[in-house]
Amino acid sequence: MAIKPNPYKLVCPKCGFSKVVAPKSDALSPKDLVAMSPVCKKCGEKMERKSVDKLESVIDSLFGMFRK
Repeated sequence: MAIKPNPYKLVCPKCGFSKVVAPKSDALSPKDLVAMSPVCKKCGEKMERKSVDKLESVIDSLFGMFRK
């Protein structure tokens, strides 16, 4: 039985860039592994993992539909 992991937010302490990572299931694809990369795309600094509230998760999911 698949167990969906909780979403989390990666935040760069240097430049403030952030992204929400919400894997669709516990079976990760290569695309999921790239999305989980803890390195900032803007400055290359290691990003910190933070918890996400439900509103942030819903907003990111909605915008994610339009990015594809």
